[in-house]
Amino acid sequence: MNNHSLRFVVMGDLHYVQEQSHREALSGRVKGVTEFADVTRNLWLTRNVTPEVIAAIASLKPDFVIQTGDIIQGHCDDEESGLREMKEAMELLEGLKAPVFFALGTHDGVVGKREERQVKQFVYPAIGKSLGTGPLTKGYYTFEKSGSLFIVLDYTTFVKHNDQAEFIRDTFAESGRYDHVFLFAHPPLFCVGRPFFTHFDFVQTVLAQAADYPVDAYFCGHTHNQISTLHKVGEHWLPQLKSSVLGYPDRPPVHLSDVRAVLPDPAGMEYGWGYLEDSAPGWWEITVRGERVQADWHVLRQGVQGQLCWSRGEKAVFTKMPAFGKTSGLPLPPASEIRGVRLRAAGSNCKTPNGYRVTLNGRDIGALPRLEYFDSRQFMEIEPEFWPLLNNENAISVTTEAEPMCIGGFVLEVETAGGWIRSTVSDYFANTGKWDHWGKHPVEKISEGTTAQVHLRFV
Repeated sequence: MNNHSLRFVVMGDLHYVQEQSHREALSGRVKGVTEFADVTRNLWLTRNVTPEVIAAIASLKPDFVIQTGDIIQGHCDDEESGLREMKEAMELLEGLKAPVFFALGTHDGVVGKREERQVKQFVYPAIGKSLGTGPLTKGYYTFEKSGSLFIVLDYTTFVKHNDQAEFIRDTFAESGRYDHVFLFAHPPLFCVGRPFFTHFDFVQTVLAQAADYPVDAYFCGHTHNQISTLHKVGEHWLPQLKSSVLGYPDRPPVHLSDVRAVLPDPAGMEYGWGYLEDSAPGWWEITVRGERVQADWHVLRQGVQGQLCWSRGEKAVFTKMPAFGKTSGLPLPPASEIRGVRLRAAGSNCKTPNGYRVTLNGRDIGALPRLEYFDSRQFMEIEPEFWPLLNNENAISVTTEAEPMCIGGFVLEVETAGGWIRSTVSDYFANTGKWDHWGKHPVEKISEGTTAQVHLRFV
């Protein structure tokens, strides 16, 4: 009889920022449209939230911790800056007072490409220390604890049919010998709230094995959302548990479905909960007792807010659901209560200046900002002169340009003294076949230059 027990913590994106390593971005000389906002936000979180997160996790006294990538903000001013940032991040993580394992993220540096020294000099030795071996020479590996197998993959170096793909096949083929199998990598296998934010070949390679050799749970980060979902893989249900310790603990958590279309086909998914990036900084505490597994989702300063339980080979059950309030499904407030209005939007490669013009109920109200990376924090402010146009049902049209792009996730957001009230949220529109292999829902294919039209409703 299996009487093994262990308890470990999984924490997602950290994005540690060392201020002197980002002087270019902080002085306004940025490499991307969101870089200044990302660096300044993550610097504040590094100083004001991350130490509290580290202390809270340490207080749980886990057997070990697994961090699923983006240890640092990265993309620093120069190579030495990146090394300094990674060194400080590793020193901070010593405060967890437990062995730490890592899955490499897209900001940590890519071996064989850019910024590889910080991985080889700091991350590989740190993993080796936790394994009780010398420094690793690659970012994918396995280890065993109390009869459970832990598989950690390196999304940053994955290429179809390469050595890691063979490692994945061989490792899964041996996984049936273990009481439990836990899988870790940086990106989601199923994009739930941030479209296409992963690598198709990586996903297909992993899921092909998971269909034949069931996995207890898959842990990831990358999109910064806090999401717990179950997905049908072959004849089994796979929990995908996402987390990030990034976020403002004093802000009310924003339900993902309030501001994003949920992407997977509902027939093959069970949605537990999801919260938008920047809200509800959290992590997973996993307790294994024999055949049983309990996954507790902790939110900083609020304790356990969600929970799943299962036995090996059985479908997980949501045994505790978060009680955070929703901001959609509410009526449009009276004009006298409105303090601000904006149109949130997300997109990729929407670059043409002033090219994505918006009409609200037939009237031009301005142009969207440049949209990249499906960033959920981008929006256009709607001037007070246009607020009287708002109705319970609103026709929104957005012109598009002749550039390969995807745009959508439109939602009207109305600010009142009591907080935000949001309309329904739209699906996406794409004028390129770049993402066709992911499936059609919820992306509508349009021609170049077509005007996207949606209706956004308040109840």
